[in-house]
Amino acid sequence: MDLTISCSSLSLLFFLISIQIHFLAPAASAFPLFQECAPSNCGGQEVSYPFRLDKQPTYCGHPDYELELHCDGDSLTLFMESLKYRVIHMNTSTQILVVARLHLSEDICLETYNETTLDLDLFDYTSNDLNSTLFFDCDSWPIHIPRTSPPYRFSCPESQDGYFFLGVDLPKPLPDPCSSIVHVPISKSETLGFPPPWMDGNKSATISEILNKGFEITWILNTSSQCESCNKSGGRCGYGYGWTGEKFNCFCPDGVYLTTCLGSPTPANVPSTPPAPRIIPPGMYAYSHPICGFQMAIVVQ
Repeated sequence: MDLTISCSSLSLLFFLISIQIHFLAPAASAFPLFQECAPSNCGGQEVSYPFRLDKQPTYCGHPDYELELHCDGDSLTLFMESLKYRVIHMNTSTQILVVARLHLSEDICLETYNETTLDLDLFDYTSNDLNSTLFFDCDSWPIHIPRTSPPYRFSCPESQDGYFFLGVDLPKPLPDPCSSIVHVPISKSETLGFPPPWMDGNKSATISEILNKGFEITWILNTSSQCESCNKSGGRCGYGYGWTGEKFNCFCPDGVYLTTCLGSPTPANVPSTPPAPRIIPPGMYAYSHPICGFQMAIVVQ
């Protein structure tokens, strides 16, 4: 037997093994993504793709829906179009968010009054939303508005009367005997049971309670079908991780896939805490061949 050829073959073999270990080991690093992008719970609300909490990596959500979701104790808030909202309910199957303007629902007498706006390329209102309008600091009854649509009348410190019109189509352009006008959608199904304006003795509290019920918005990007397939295969949804580019990702216990996990296990077969991947611990390993005499260092990252 030619010892030189055998030793050369062994050298090549160990070199190939070292390359194999070097390139396979990083694949195990995909496993933490499965844990990082797990649905988060805040105040009883589950946050999942296409949204993410601000503490989660960017690839756990869709880049178009970076809404700065923040969990503060039991309260889930989001920042959108320069306004802060309290998230009342999130349904990823129907793609509907129920939100309330945070500060306005707590106290209608604010120092600054900003309009409620949506990015209509990403979100839209639903058929369950009603128009409502707040008139602040009015020196007279808003002209051109028929008195057959009585509003809730309220007052704020150091200002004149204000009016809250609930579910009324107002003429345009809006009258201007008031210093500020703010439109706020409200949920049609949540307005039942409130006393009418002429019977309400504490109108400011009633207005805040109505606004606190929130309104519905739906996100336009169709994420439910693609994400549902990933979830059913035992994965968790994400977007744009590393080498995958700007694409949907399915993070699985054993790696990253573009659609679904391999094998497509049912959710019941996926453990809530997946087992640790079986890999060689990182480090440098030395090998010395007893016959050929060569030495080799294998680095596992």
